[in-house]
Amino acid sequence: MSVSITPFGKTTDGIPVQQVVLKNEKLEVQLLTYAAVIHKILVPDRKGHPVDVALGYQTVADYEINTDSMGAAVGRFANRIGGAQFPLYEEIIHVTVNQQGNCLHSGLHGFNRTVFDVEPTPGETDSVTMTAHSPDGTDGFPGNLDLEIQYKLVKSGLMIQYTATTDAPTVCNMTNHSYFNLNGHNSGTALGHRVCVDADAYLEADSTSVPTGRKLPVANTPMDFTEEKTLGLDIEADYPALKQAKGYDQCYIIRDSGLRHAAWVTGPQTGIRMEVLTTLPGMHLYSANYLDPETPGKDGAQYHPRDAVCLETEEFPDAPNHPDFPDTTVLPKTPYSSTTIYRFDIAPE
Repeated sequence: MSVSITPFGKTTDGIPVQQVVLKNEKLEVQLLTYAAVIHKILVPDRKGHPVDVALGYQTVADYEINTDSMGAAVGRFANRIGGAQFPLYEEIIHVTVNQQGNCLHSGLHGFNRTVFDVEPTPGETDSVTMTAHSPDGTDGFPGNLDLEIQYKLVKSGLMIQYTATTDAPTVCNMTNHSYFNLNGHNSGTALGHRVCVDADAYLEADSTSVPTGRKLPVANTPMDFTEEKTLGLDIEADYPALKQAKGYDQCYIIRDSGLRHAAWVTGPQTGIRMEVLTTLPGMHLYSANYLDPETPGKDGAQYHPRDAVCLETEEFPDAPNHPDFPDTTVLPKTPYSSTTIYRFDIAPE
């Protein structure tokens, strides 16, 4: 087990960016301090050959130019806030509009555009902790927010633990926006991936992908992944949610609570299977419908729509505007915390 931290480059503003390598006998994970990005995940395939299963870019500048949050830590509030406003106690908070009248992924200055500090986690041999500060009023969000992300290898998995503290009431919803292709990051379409999601319902969304508040059952619809099926099997079905989003781009309501299983995904060519576990109530299943990078990816890869699948564990989108959704309010005495694990093995033949 080892941890190394080396220079990776600089942002266009001249801020140094570090590369972190976490390695054990099962996995190698490469991270960047720009946006706390997961840059590479090397996993052995069924023949024992290492395969990089995370899409990414070659340089810091490429991560800055592209707007897909590839591999990034996303917050203060991941996903959408409808109308770019929400009530917080007796006040209406107005945040930055950056997509179809809504606030997406916290506006223009979220953690997906921030350079983090990094240190080896004290007492750990396979972990680092990244930290960043979001000043009061950033994109309209109240409170000085301090975020800590611990990345740790746990046998054949990567554990991500988020903790956020504030000096004033605010909201928080953190996710990681990795694009996965378990056949290899540059292997083309992910529609043949086999997917199973532990969810009986998903959140209905309007034409701008903001939840309406309705929770719709997946049973007997193309949205049903309770039994394993290929990602592409029903993706072209004549079904409102799929037509509207050009594929899967919905928040699934994960059964139960606490740290529990949320999903399986398998790359058929390599046999690599990824399990997602989380403490969060939702998981956004996104079939990379709008993936259209401005620059080539790592190793000169050319990424196209549906060349990956995202499994973004999250609080419910637009939760501050829905009193019946799980509360995303964070107070000085009640910090935000969540855990997600991406765990890898070889699927049974």
